[in-house]
Amino acid sequence: MASITIIKNQLSDLHNWLLVSNKKNILRGLEKALRNDEMIIDLLDGLYEGTAFIGPGLGVAGVLVITSKRLLFVAGDSSRAAYEEIPYGDIKAIEHNKSFSSVKISIALPRGKVAFKTFANEAAVKKFTDRIREIEGGNAPFEEKASSSVLDAMTGLFMERTGAADFLENIRKEIPTGGQNGGIIDEMSGLNFLFTEAKKISKAVMGMELYAGDPDFKKKVINDLIILASLASMADGTMSDQELLFITSVIMPMNPEGSPEVEKLARAIFDFDSFPLHYRDSLTNYWDNISRYMKKENVKVDGASLTSLSHARRFDANHGTGHFDRLAQTYYSFAQCLMKADGAMDAREEERLLEIRSLIYRKGEDDMSSEDKPADKEETLEEVMEKINDLVGMNKIKEEIGTFVNLIKVQKAREERNLPRTPLSLHSVFYGPPGTGKTTIARHLGKVYRALGLLKKGQLVETDRAGLVAGYVGQTAIKVDEVVQKALDGVLFIDEAYTLAPEESAGRDFGQEVIDTVLKRMEDHRDRLVVIVAGYTDEMQRFINSNPGLKSRFSRYFYFDHYTPDELIRIFDIFIKNAAFTVDEEARKKMMSLLEFYHSLRDRSFGNGRLVRNIFEKIVERQANRIASITPLTDEVLCTIKAEDIPESEDIVS
Repeated sequence: MASITIIKNQLSDLHNWLLVSNKKNILRGLEKALRNDEMIIDLLDGLYEGTAFIGPGLGVAGVLVITSKRLLFVAGDSSRAAYEEIPYGDIKAIEHNKSFSSVKISIALPRGKVAFKTFANEAAVKKFTDRIREIEGGNAPFEEKASSSVLDAMTGLFMERTGAADFLENIRKEIPTGGQNGGIIDEMSGLNFLFTEAKKISKAVMGMELYAGDPDFKKKVINDLIILASLASMADGTMSDQELLFITSVIMPMNPEGSPEVEKLARAIFDFDSFPLHYRDSLTNYWDNISRYMKKENVKVDGASLTSLSHARRFDANHGTGHFDRLAQTYYSFAQCLMKADGAMDAREEERLLEIRSLIYRKGEDDMSSEDKPADKEETLEEVMEKINDLVGMNKIKEEIGTFVNLIKVQKAREERNLPRTPLSLHSVFYGPPGTGKTTIARHLGKVYRALGLLKKGQLVETDRAGLVAGYVGQTAIKVDEVVQKALDGVLFIDEAYTLAPEESAGRDFGQEVIDTVLKRMEDHRDRLVVIVAGYTDEMQRFINSNPGLKSRFSRYFYFDHYTPDELIRIFDIFIKNAAFTVDEEARKKMMSLLEFYHSLRDRSFGNGRLVRNIFEKIVERQANRIASITPLTDEVLCTIKAEDIPESEDIVS
């Protein structure tokens, strides 16, 4: 049996371990399962169905582990058997089946088939299965499958009977139009609730600054709502009249086809506080418009992601806004309402809701191309400085930036009067641990320089050693030039820049070619390029001192400190506000205790703001699991964070 210390050391090098829930139970299971000579190669978090583990429709939560000796499933539920093993020699075939928001790995064995469903992104799963086949020798046949398009699914779901006209006529017949019995009252009560929620959802989306100012983002939002409607509806393979009316009530006000008649109709319908029964047919018939729009746009899931969320995440990074959190929470409200429209949730629907939540909050899926990237708004110096001053903490940094701005203003005034200028370098070194706002400040500095007329664009291009160093002699300079070209008239931000000059390399590293090329381009484009290098204090000090050219060109230094627990809870409050959550008193006390605990253990790699983000995403996940089966849905249920939603310390990696 392997020791827990050795297991933890092996897991610390695995990125996928960061995403695992119930770490405490998983560690116990691994301690029981692993042999002394067995190494952990990789793992995935998900749901398993095997010989010893048969779940109640959902599978058993845990991790599938690739070791140097065998495959292991380790359960996260301590009430079950700790693990099940799969010898590599028993694997007959592997099937990799991609759905909208999850990937299912099926493994054929002599005793039957076992299956593992994970919500990790497809690239990670493909890499995982490749490792299995590499270790077992590649003898097992491999088959990869993909899901159908949303258009096909939605069309089949709604129109499978005799076409749109007959289907809509059936819907009209099924909805009661009069009488005094309790069924009709219950029906109207449900429609009133869904109508009210639809108004809230469409209003929340349409009220976003990004939605109002970017037609491309509006289209992405509408497409993603259709995708979510398809995923939610396909949980049971049917679509009720309430669900159809809810979908049309959300999408009609957005008017995807840009019709003046639809806009006028939507204003008339949504002026009511409760469901307008006399407009029922108009809302039902609006499905025809959605169907035509779907065919025209060929709505589909590309890479199992929601493009509007990627768009919002990138916009937030560039502008310091909170669109992603608000949009993600709105999407999850939409899915919850749609799946609970009939007042009940079965195991299959609960599983689909968890898949949808995973799709919405999926990490590392921000694959938006540069063509998709929204252009920076031309902000005044006062607007940029206001955003800087609104950031949590960093008082010393704010003072230094204010002093620097005053210095530049004086320099420009002297220049206007033809007075001598003193040398002024804009290139900077950012010292400090991760998650302390270095990239955010670099982005704002670019905007400050643009507002002061020192840079034409002020955009930020972020890179690191991997983005600059090539694998062959002579290729690194070409790679650096490509990055510099993107950064011209803006800021080139090199994170962990010290890795370009490893202490043990003695000058025999491709990183030296990067340094030489960057220094040359800084001179060639002295009026068009600002370079900011960042990293841990000690390593960056060694890096700057390693080359006389670096020391002469970087004369401005910014020191970033760890956030205090009070500042960390303020960052948490921002996430909560952006996502329209409320935190009860007990939950807030537990969150503060968790932050104080991690702050007391901090070392130089302490995650700071990234830690808060990780905890927030874990909270959203736990809250989703807690309320998945709760009906009826209310704003209080959907938006309240309780103490049980705050994770335990062992479930968070700082």
